[in-house]
Formats: sequence, C-alpha cells, structure tokens
Amino acid sequence: MSSQPPEGLAPLSTSDTRSSISAAPMHEVEPSPVDEEEPPTYPTNPSDIDPEKLPVSESTHNTTNWLGLTPARTLHILSAVQKYATVPPTIYLAMHYTNTAIIPLVTRNVAESDKYLLLTRPYYQSFPIEPLMIFAPILTHVVSGIALRLYRRRIIALRHGAETHADRKKVFWPKVSLTSALGYAMYPMFVAHVLMQRVIPKQVDGSSAGVGLRYFAHGIAHDPITANTFYTIFVTIASFHFVGGTAKYLKLSREYITEGGQSGAVRRKWRGRVINALAATVAAVWLAGGLGVVGRAGPGAGWEASNWDKIYGAVPLVGKFFR
Repeated sequence: MSSQPPEGLAPLSTSDTRSSISAAPMHEVEPSPVDEEEPPTYPTNPSDIDPEKLPVSESTHNTTNWLGLTPARTLHILSAVQKYATVPPTIYLAMHYTNTAIIPLVTRNVAESDKYLLLTRPYYQSFPIEPLMIFAPILTHVVSGIALRLYRRRIIALRHGAETHADRKKVFWPKVSLTSALGYAMYPMFVAHVLMQRVIPKQVDGSSAGVGLRYFAHGIAHDPITANTFYTIFVTIASFHFVGGTAKYLKLSREYITEGGQSGAVRRKWRGRVINALAATVAAVWLAGGLGVVGRAGPGAGWEASNWDKIYGAVPLVGKFFR
C-alpha cells in the first residue's frame, strides 16, 4: 500500500511541523484546566466520625428502625449515651477517692478520716441524689454498652447477608477493648460492694449511717486474706477502667494518635505506657490508703462491733465468717 500524500499537497517535514508549533505564541494557546474535586477526608477514629456527614448508599439511607433512625444515627445516639452517662459517677468517684484513699493517707488515722467521710456522705447518699448520681448512670452506661455491641453485630450480620440463625452464629462479634473488658469484669464486684456497704445494712439495721471506714476495717480484720485479695483486684480493675475510659473520653488515648510511620508507632506506644502508669499510680494510692491505713485498723469493739457482725453475717458467701 502506497504511503504517498495526495496529489497537489506537499508532504510535511519534521522541521515544518516543529516550526509551525513553535511559531504559535504561548499566550495564544487556550488553557484547559481540569476541575478535580479533592476526595473528602474522614477521621481515622470511629468515635470521631459524624454519621450525618458520611456518604450513604440509597439502601442504607432508606433503612430505618422502629424509631425512624438510620443505623448510623442509632450508633451515634448509643455511643453518646454510654459516654455522657459517666459524668455523674465521675463526680461521685472523685469524692469517694478523696475520702477512702487520700484523706486516710494524710491523717494516718481511721477515726479522723471517718469524720470526713460522714461529713460528705449526705451530698451523695440522699434521695434522689444517690440514684441519679450513681446507680442510674452506671446502669445506663453498662446497658448502653451492651446494646451498642449487639447493634454493631446486627449491622455486621446484615452486611454479610446473614438471614438465618445459623448464618448469624458465624458472624464475628465486634472486638472488645481492654477498657470495656475491665468494665465488664468490674461490674459484679461493684454490685457486691454496694450490697455490703449500702443494701444489706439498710435491710438489717434500717440505715447505713453506721457504715464507714471503721466498718470496712472491721470486715477486713475478720478475714484479711479474702478481703485484701478481693479489694486489691477490685481497686486495680476499677483504676485501670476509670483512667483508660477518661483518656478515651478526653481523646487522649493511643488510638487517637493517627500519625503514621515509625514515629507514630513510638508515640502510640509511649502514650499507652503513660496511661498505664497513671492508672497504676491511682490504684497504688487507693490501696495504700484503703488497705494500708484503713485495712490495718483492726476490728471494732462493743455494741458497734456486734451490730457490724450482724450486718456482715447477712451478706451471702462471706456471712459465715461473722457467725
């Protein structure tokens, strides 16, 4: 096949082509910019994501529960309820920690420390302050956390198309963080503590007015090994749960460090160490004041000790040590 140009037209040479291009001034060339929108950026931590700003598919947007809420909105509400339910108990915890850890360490005297405990007790053990500040928020915090895990697993099951019970059993559960695991472990211990310090004294004595640091010391003196072991575990778990949870609440925990590379990994490692060291310090101070000072005060005497024996004797499992 011939590659000759049509008759009447002179063939173009390379030099002709280059000269024709270079002859056109640059300012005569119309620019043609390409408008490109930058992709949206989202926080790397799930708790920082605003569900209303997320792109959702048509099917997800139209999926609502019986309250008319989308899955993203439901997760946001449950997370907020679980988070802000911790505010009232934190106020109580600050007072309780001061009375049972710091003041005994400062005074080195249980009877003197008991005066401060009894002085502040009306502020958080009267109705309706006590249920509103302690019991209702803690129950809300625990229930909303469980509901959050169940709802997240339900969403995972729907995404994987698990319709039957057998299919749903194969769907994995959301990962449990260390802070959450410590909270679940602490809850039955907290219930036992409330039974011994609040519920059973009211049932036996009609009031818990006589329950203070000396009552606590009297109980430890009857069975030091069991009592010290229980409260050491209880205080340690509680301290790491409270400090770790506070760090997440304030967005200071290690998962909020989004920097990549080796420097980011080092920062996350040291942030975790600092938080753990702070939690260990809180636990050590609590144990030093609660067990090191109060726990070594010895048993009570007289009618007070007899009354405390009746209260402890009504406590399930540990009551046999006081009969």
